[in-house]
Amino acid sequence: MAEYDYDLFVIGGGSGGLAATKAASDLGAKVAVADFVKPSPAGTTWGIGGTCVNVGCIPKKLMHISSLYRETQTDAHGMGWETKSSHSWSGMVNQVNDYIKSLNWGTKTDLRSKNIKYYNSFATFKDAHTISLDNGKGKKEEVSAKYILIACGGRPAYGDVPGVKDWTCES
Repeated sequence: MAEYDYDLFVIGGGSGGLAATKAASDLGAKVAVADFVKPSPAGTTWGIGGTCVNVGCIPKKLMHISSLYRETQTDAHGMGWETKSSHSWSGMVNQVNDYIKSLNWGTKTDLRSKNIKYYNSFATFKDAHTISLDNGKGKKEEVSAKYILIACGGRPAYGDVPGVKDWTCES
């Protein structure tokens, strides 16, 4: 019987990949996850947690809540409230980024508490049970696993439209 470094190796640290690592760990498996974000066309990268946590659902909802405060304040004036306030875009962005970093940190802490090895590395297959890891800073290594789950998400496919990358918002 073959000897492997891990029972399960997950490529992708988004919601699906992380759920799989935690479930497998809870069942007693020796688990690892690799998460690496190649820069977007705009040069964006982010921490563990996937699109939703870093550039999708979470920041969108926080920014939406911020906009609702202003709307509520405007409505309150019609109910006798006298309020004065201002908005700081950079302050809001800093708060959103700090919150996202706290989620990234919490995820790493949770992985450690479940003895799940985290690799901030780009993963490629060497063979059916071997993964080559490259952290982009010169460190390369190989690990093996009985099972490998691909949960890496994806990027949008841009059509051949002039200026599409300059005028498209995507997460």
